[in-house]
Amino acid sequence: MPKLLIKRNSEWANRYRSFDLYMNGIKFAELKDKQTLKFEIPEGNYQLIAKIGRYGSKPVSFKLEKGETKRFEVKGFLFSKYLLPLAIFIALLYFGIYFKFHNNNLILATALMILFGYLFYFLSFGRNQYLRLFER
Repeated sequence: MPKLLIKRNSEWANRYRSFDLYMNGIKFAELKDKQTLKFEIPEGNYQLIAKIGRYGSKPVSFKLEKGETKRFEVKGFLFSKYLLPLAIFIALLYFGIYFKFHNNNLILATALMILFGYLFYFLSFGRNQYLRLFER
């Protein structure tokens, strides 16, 4: 019987939330932080989607044949593990300079707007790209 393996590594931003996995539109599992799930499913064509609340991934279509094993990995959006801590650090630095020296640092303010703009995209228009689901 064909096998399906789905892996999730640890992420800073989504560490305490489970990802819901949908096969052909039906929820079939929850994937926790640092977890790998293994399923034996019948042969056929499938569409897999990962979701976390209202955010999700693009659907991935695949075909399973007799004796075949498909491996997938679910991750957050590109650079998610670096950008949120970086945005918090730059915000603290910006406001620290602003309140200590009464100086508006244009470089830090611009960097902060770019970072929060990138994050805002995935929380609004790109909500179906918040997670990345790909075959390994």
